[in-house]
Amino acid sequence: MHRLYIRKGTKKRTWIAVGYYCDECSKTLKGNDLMKTGGLQNLPEDLIELKDRVTNPKTIVLDPGYSLTKVGFTGEKEPRFIFDSAVYFTDTEDSFIQNANKIETKTRVKKTSNLFRKLKNSEVLDQEVFDIFLAHIFEKLKIKSSETAVWVVEKYYNARFSDYLKGRLDVINNNSLPEKAKDFLRKEKMVEFINGFETAFSIRRAMSEVFFNRFNIPKVYFSLGELLSLYADERVTGVVVGIGASSTRIIPIYEGFIISHGVSIREKAGQDVVKQLEKYVQKEGGDIPKTPHEKSQILKNIRLVSEELCYISQNIKEESQKWTQSDKYIKSINIINDKHVKLDEIRYLAPEILFEEEPLSILNNPGDLADAVIESIQKCDKGLAKSLYANILLVGGGSMFEGFKERFTKSFKSKVSDHLIFNITAKSDRLISGWIGGSILSGMKLFEERNFWVSKAEYDEKGSKAVDRCI
Repeated sequence: MHRLYIRKGTKKRTWIAVGYYCDECSKTLKGNDLMKTGGLQNLPEDLIELKDRVTNPKTIVLDPGYSLTKVGFTGEKEPRFIFDSAVYFTDTEDSFIQNANKIETKTRVKKTSNLFRKLKNSEVLDQEVFDIFLAHIFEKLKIKSSETAVWVVEKYYNARFSDYLKGRLDVINNNSLPEKAKDFLRKEKMVEFINGFETAFSIRRAMSEVFFNRFNIPKVYFSLGELLSLYADERVTGVVVGIGASSTRIIPIYEGFIISHGVSIREKAGQDVVKQLEKYVQKEGGDIPKTPHEKSQILKNIRLVSEELCYISQNIKEESQKWTQSDKYIKSINIINDKHVKLDEIRYLAPEILFEEEPLSILNNPGDLADAVIESIQKCDKGLAKSLYANILLVGGGSMFEGFKERFTKSFKSKVSDHLIFNITAKSDRLISGWIGGSILSGMKLFEERNFWVSKAEYDEKGSKAVDRCI
């Protein structure tokens, strides 16, 4: 491992240690501005005091997830609102956004448009929908966009699919095939979306265009949710396991620096649990309305039900025996319009998908979530292993199921040496931990003093690539 330094000010010998990198990382860092790509060695000393309500808000903290969006002000203990990451359009062409724990029943909805469209391992931002969504956000918060900075909590986007597409297109272009054959291959569905995945920053850039061009935001900043979750837990080193709606992200971090080659992305996530329940409801529910909006509301109902009634079993065989001995665990739920469905063993079977095995690159054979975390640590420098094993943090809505931490800990313990010391943490606020970290860091003097924010003037000069420098 090597220490990473940046120069502070103009004095020749004034340097600040901002993180570490190993030989693998140096390949990625070469040619980059280290001040812009490094991490923070220690927790900043000027952490702001979190308050219940901010009386003079200056910065919005926005955490737009695939399923839920959290929004509030810098310095607050929790988001003011948690909305569905979607815009609902009525028959009269009006639109509205909806609280995550409520279902709109009075308004007749014509269609529902999500902020993101999922493609394989990645997502594409719908800028038009995001534009409308933000307009509602500012209306709900009762503030002027031109007077408010925005701190965005973002996910680690997997660039492997992008690299595959670009590599595939290069092969097509350089091949000796006839031009007609090349044109046919270029029009394949996967190649069609290559522009949306030109870099891992595509969503960040798309958001910045809406922020600056449509809403005239004075300044913005983007920061990784898993890194913010670690800061919220008052740590700068650890492995953050984020089980979101669309993917599970395993991010090793050392002294605030993301070890990129140790990152692992798993497709199994909270949305897969909802899909398992959806299949069950379709099978057991009989004649259920299926207009686009009704289907959307059914899925939301199922998601809310999964959060309340689903749980992780510690032993499948024992759990199955418990259910065969009594039917007292069966719950009846109202899916939509008094259409009731009884949930039986699906309550613990549906979340099992989060622990299913997937292929692992190092082991070259399938492994579960615990295997994936161990693999990520093995990819990192050996000297970091002790620190990473000692700080494993579970975050995200998919980790909120009752019994998740216990099951994961049990699985992890069975796969490592008895002499290995490890610690797994799952705090009660882990659904919003990324937002809390953003609430803390966005109020620090450090970001003002070192000019980390991306201003409107910088965007006008450099375009959407200006936000690439955010850590």
